[in-house]
Order: sequence, then C-alpha cells, then structure tokens
Amino acid sequence: MHFRLLLLLIIINRTVGFSNSSIIPSSIIEPAFSLQDTVSVKDSAKVSKKKSSIDNPILSNAEDSTIYSLDGKTAFLYGNAFVSYQNMELKARYIEFDMEKKQVFASGLPDSTGKIVGRPVFKEGSQTYEMDVIHYNFDTKRARISGVVTEQSGGFMHSEVTKKMEDNVVNMMNGKYTTCDLDHPHFYLAITKGKMIPDKKIISGPAYIVIEDVPLPLFIPFGFFPNTRSRASGIIIPEYGEESNRGLFLRGGGFYFGMGDYLDEKITADFYSRGSWGLRSQTNYKLRYKFSGSLHLETSTIVTSEKGLSDYQKENTYWIRWNHTQDPKAHPNSTFQANVNFGSSNHNRFNARDLNNVLANTFNSSISYSKVWAGTPFSMSTSLNHSQNNIDSTVNIGFPKISFNMAKVYPFKRKNAIGAPAWYEKIGFSLATTLDNRVNVKENDLFKKSVVDSMQNGMKHDIPLSTSVNILKFITLSPSTNYSEFWYLKTINKTWNPVTKTVDTDTINGFKRGYQYNAAVSLSTKIYGTFQYKKTSKIQAIRHVLTPSVSLSYRPDFSAEHFGFYKTVQTDSTGKKFQTYSIFEKGIYGGPGGGKSGVINFSLSNLIEMKVLAPNDTVNPVKKIKILEGFNINSSYNLLADSMNWSPISVSGRTNLFNKININFSGVFSPYAIDAKGNEINKYEVNSTGKFARFVRGNLGFDFSLNSSKGTPGGDKGSQQSGIPTSENPLGTSPDGSFFGESMGTQYGMDYVDFDVPWNIRFSYNLSYSKPGYESSLIQTLSFSGDLSLTPKWKIGFSSGYDLKNKKLTTSSVNFFRDLHCWEMRMTVVPIGFYKSFSFQINVKSAILQDLKYTKRDHYLDNL
Repeated sequence: MHFRLLLLLIIINRTVGFSNSSIIPSSIIEPAFSLQDTVSVKDSAKVSKKKSSIDNPILSNAEDSTIYSLDGKTAFLYGNAFVSYQNMELKARYIEFDMEKKQVFASGLPDSTGKIVGRPVFKEGSQTYEMDVIHYNFDTKRARISGVVTEQSGGFMHSEVTKKMEDNVVNMMNGKYTTCDLDHPHFYLAITKGKMIPDKKIISGPAYIVIEDVPLPLFIPFGFFPNTRSRASGIIIPEYGEESNRGLFLRGGGFYFGMGDYLDEKITADFYSRGSWGLRSQTNYKLRYKFSGSLHLETSTIVTSEKGLSDYQKENTYWIRWNHTQDPKAHPNSTFQANVNFGSSNHNRFNARDLNNVLANTFNSSISYSKVWAGTPFSMSTSLNHSQNNIDSTVNIGFPKISFNMAKVYPFKRKNAIGAPAWYEKIGFSLATTLDNRVNVKENDLFKKSVVDSMQNGMKHDIPLSTSVNILKFITLSPSTNYSEFWYLKTINKTWNPVTKTVDTDTINGFKRGYQYNAAVSLSTKIYGTFQYKKTSKIQAIRHVLTPSVSLSYRPDFSAEHFGFYKTVQTDSTGKKFQTYSIFEKGIYGGPGGGKSGVINFSLSNLIEMKVLAPNDTVNPVKKIKILEGFNINSSYNLLADSMNWSPISVSGRTNLFNKININFSGVFSPYAIDAKGNEINKYEVNSTGKFARFVRGNLGFDFSLNSSKGTPGGDKGSQQSGIPTSENPLGTSPDGSFFGESMGTQYGMDYVDFDVPWNIRFSYNLSYSKPGYESSLIQTLSFSGDLSLTPKWKIGFSSGYDLKNKKLTTSSVNFFRDLHCWEMRMTVVPIGFYKSFSFQINVKSAILQDLKYTKRDHYLDNL
C-alpha cells in the first residue's frame, strides 16, 4: 500500500507544473475495443482477437499536467490538452485516454466563475466539430458526441446527441440548422432527427422554423439541404406576385447547371397571366491564368392590356450582354477583351430590375484584340464598336476597325551614344494605318441587306516626322511635318438636274486615292514666378508657372484643280452660281483640306501653387496646395485666309478647393460681330460694341463630397455575409446572387452598404450657356445624394436631383438598411415621378437559405 502511494507521488511530481509531450507506441496498445453504446460486449470480444489497425504513433500533450493510472493503461491530460493520430486531432481542457480500449473521452472544465471553458474541438481532415463532450475510438473511428456544433458550407449544425460513424456520416438527434454564427443562434431550423453526409447533403426528418426562440407554424415533414463544396445543379425557386398591367406572375424560376470548375449555366423564365413571358440564359466561365467572362442572353414578349382594347400592345424584345477578360499572364504580347451591351431599345423599360438601366438612353459595346511584336516597334489592333441611342432608336456599328502602328523610331540615333545627342539624332518618324467600316441605321433596319450597301469604309495612312532642339537653353523648338493618305472604294459626283432644278449626287464605285501634307514649327518654354513669405508665416511661398507656346503651320490648297480632289457643280438654273465640293465628301475620314492654310496658334497655360506648413505632419512638414490646377487660353490666326482670320478664343480651367470642391469651367469667345440675322460678319466686335470679344458659349460645373471621419461609433459591423462588397462577395450582391436593384428594386444610391462612413453627402451642379446669335439657351442640372449611419446597424441613403427649368424634383429615392446580424432588412421608396415605387425585404444573409425571406413590392411598371 505504501509502495503504491509512493509510486503515484513520484509520477505526479514528474508531470505536474510543466508541459509534458509523449509518444505512445502502438506496441503497448491492446486490440481494438469500440464504444460500448455502438458495439456489444460479445462482439467486442471477437474484435479484441483481431490485430489493431493503429499503425502510427499517437501524439499527446497537456499544458498543465499529464497523469497516468497505476496500471499505465489510462492517461489523464489537463489544460489545453490534445491527442492526435494521422489526420485526426482532438483538443480540450480535459482529455482522458484509455490506451487499452483506444478510447478517448474529452470535455471542458469549469473556471473560477463556474463557466465551462476549453470545450472539445475535434478535427478530421477538412471537417471540424465543436462540442460539449466526446467519446471517440481511434480504431473504429466512431464517436458519441453531446452538444456538437459543426460548420457545413456556410451553415452551422447544432446537435444535442450525435453519433459519428467510421465513414464520417453523422447521425443526430434534436438538431438545429442555422447560418447564424452565435452559440445561441437568432434563428434555426429545428430538426428532430437527421443525417449529415459530409460534402454531399444533409437529410432531416420533421422540422420547423424557430426565430428568437419562438417556434413558427412553418412545418416540413422532411428536409434536404445540399452540402457540397463544388458546384451542384438544382432548381431555382421563382418569385411570385402581381402587376397591374401584366397580371399575376412567376418570375425568375428555372434551373442551375453546375458544369464543373470552369463553367456554369443558369436558365430562368418569367410567366405572366396576361400573356407576357421572358427567357434568360446566363453563362459564367473561367479558366485560371487564362481568361474569364459571362454571357447573358434575354428574350421576351411583352403584352400589355387585353386584346381588343385600344391600349393593347404586344412587343418582342431581346438583349445581349457579354463580358470577357483575358488574364495578362496568359499572352503578355496580345490581349482580347469584350464588353457587349446590346439589344432592343424598349427591352430595359419592361425587364430591367435596376432603375439606372431604365433611365439610360445610350449603350455602348466593344470587342477588341491587340498584339505587340516584342522587340519591334510594330503593333496591331482590331475591334468591333457599337453605340445605341434609345431615344431615336439609332444604332451605329463599326466593324471591322483595324489599326497597324509603328512606334516612333530614330534612324540617325547612334547605337552606342556618348555625350549629349546631336540635333539630327532626335529626328524620328512613326506610322499609323487604319482601316474602318461604319454604318448608322435605325434599329428596325439593322438586320436588312440594305445595311451592307449603306456601310461606309476607307483606309487612312499617317506618317508624322518630328524633332526638337533647345534654343538659348530654356526654349524648345519643335519642327514637324505630316503626310496623310486616304483610300476609298467609293466617291461622289454631283450634277445639276434641270428637270427637278436640284443637285443630284451619284455614287461612283472604284478605288480612289487622296493625300495631303503639312508642315509646322513650334516654340515653347516655362516661366516661373515665386513669392516668398516670412519664415514665421504658415504660408511659405506661392509659385506661378506659365507655359506659353506659339506654333506656325502651313498646308497647301488641295482644292486646286490639278490635284483632282475637288470639283464644281452648277447650283441654279441661271448657270451663274457654282459650288466647289470634295469627291471624298461622304468618306469616313473626309478628304484633303480645301484652301490654303497658314495658321499661327497661340496658347498659354497657368498653374498656381502654394506651400504651407503642416505642423502635425512629421514626415512631410511642408505641403503643396494647388490654388489653380489649370487655366488655359487658346486661339489662332490664319495668315492666308481672305477674311475672318481669327479663330474663336477658348478659355478653360479647373481647381480644387479645400480638397473637397472640384470646379471646372470653360468658355468660347468670338472676336467678330454678328449681323441682324445673327450671322458672323467680317467685322471685329470691338469696332461694333466696344467689347473685346463676344461670348458664344460656356460651361460651369462643380461637385463636392462631405463626410465624417471614418470609424462608426460602436465599431460593430456585423460578422455575417451581406450585400457589402468583400473578398468573398466582390460585386456586393444580395443573398440570391443578384444585384440589389434586381432583387429588391433598390434602384438608386445604395449599391453597397459601407458602415465605415457614418455620413456622406455628394452634390453636383452643372450650367451650360449658349448664345451663338441673338437667341440664348441655358441648361442647368443639379443632383445630390448621400447616406447616414444612424447607428452601427442602421443606414439611410438618398438620391435626387432638381429640374431648375421646371422647378421640381427629378426621380428620387430613399433607401433604408438594417443589419440584423445573420439577417438584413432593406426598404427602398421612390416617392414621386413616373418611376414611383416601393419595395421591402427582410432575408437571411447567407445564400444557402436565400429563399428564407419576406418581400413586399409595388413596382414602377404598375404606373404604365
């Protein structure tokens, strides 16, 4: 008895008070013995005769102490203990390891306040389980667990009693499935019993929804939840509702095809009780380090009112969206990009979920490919371009547009230059060749054969040659010359028609070449003026930089008869009036210029900066502040023109006040007076009215943004995924994967929710004035938007504008957002105008339960 007590004290003395790590060799472990509640005693006797399956050593560690029983068959581990074997690892405050039965028991222990801490965490492969108590057998890989919590594909499974089988299938009783990450979740699906197959599915028996511990009368006899880390195909549940024009609807329902890691497809449809329907196909593709993109196709038939009534309409629409991006690492010397946004002009009016798309009047597309030949100055690009105006239903398409360019080369430059380069070494030339095809047609004529006949095409070559020389050290002299050539397959010929007494224009097929050339020389320099303040002043200095430039250019008269580029045509029946015209008048690039040109260009640029002390900045104690970022004046004088030699004087500038207010302004002044009809005449304005110049048009715009210092009081942004753009959700989409405007009708303002800025106000104003003659026009636009975080969880946003001509607000919206941790609430109100609407939605943030939501909506289409 005394010997045993002494041996126990020696063991405790060697283990208590320091971390003890041990390797328990498998040779000391007896044959397997499963958990008593899963294998009978009789069966266990049979199992014990078999050879143990544990071939690797079992590692154990305890931060506080490790105690062995007197027979050496059981180890007791205290304080941040862990036991690991192969890909399995168990951590807990207390672990009891029976080495004879190869069975582990683990649990937490109470701290000084009585709270249980150090609850067991069991990890096997990629699966992690947190629990209250666990019994685990390393040989059979079976476990009985109490109070387990495990994360499964964005959701959390709580279970009162759990049995883990050797194939990792988990049977549970009295479970809770939720996407809330709290120990006591805000909501859950109460599951009486169920089975979880890792990375495949979760199957449950009878279940019901519980919110804030209140069971709801929403009962399901069984449940099926996908639980896979890869894409899986499945049905998309439609939304239902009613519109006053198109009737009852099922919208957005369809099927999702998960075609692997590189491609997926979503097909959805809309059906309305009054005959309208829509079909959409959305394909996403991505090949890592190669390319990525998406293709979105839509078609619909819109039926409004009822057949036989006066307001009955039936329209067919379509829309194509394609985005393709090439990874720069795939082909460093070539790039292929696509951004297509094309379709029927009336499609977005009925099908867009985003009010910004409804209000948009123009859409543009571009598909381009470019290539650079490494080690050479040559490059090539080709593109298809499209622009569409929904107001007048016109479409402008350019295809193909091909450009071949040679970067500037210096033929006289020395290969191994020593010292400053000579003036002739700076002589360089380049080449730009462009082939273009364009057509401008009405939307209804786009796919007719006549489009090919009305297409304009041509080719242009430009070869500029230039150099630069410094004169008197501070003045730069830059002579240059340029040669341009035009190639066309069609020209025009005009004749007087004595019958109709009009000028007829005929198209002449056949290749025709035109060319022009010019020469120019320019002088430019910079002038600096600095005013220094006293050293005690906060303002250190003010600097004014002037950049004057003067250039002279000359171009011959290519309308001369010997060039053959211009002709004359009779314009009246008397035969006394004639008009000179270019045979390339309808060409894409026009043609050689008519009339001699010897133009002197004048320009003056201004920049004013101020240096001020920044005593709070130890890194940069002196700051530069731009008072006037730019103030430019430009004009020209044609020495060879027979009258009205001066061109209009243009003035432009920009500045930024207090790093808050951006101001831009521009104006055009004419030095010539106008006659009684408002036409310019060859008489200076100063001789007519005494003014130096006549104001023709101008523009003034400014915008500013004010916001509070970053950091929301309270600092709690919420821990759950929402529509806020993050690394996992870069688009800032709503839980169903659609944009806010699509799923909620939040058409204005809150494209995402940023709780880092408690308040923000944006303001923009633009004024355009024009008076070319005696009649003037004034256009003013005013818009403002902002948001306010009332609390760390509440945010309000607004967007509006004011029509200064009609003296009323433009389309406005107010948005409300509430972060409810694992839920979120959104409400958008458009209170006035044709697009007056309302939408409300409260939903679970996680996409896996995206159909757990409540939506109420009054759509703007009901106003039609």
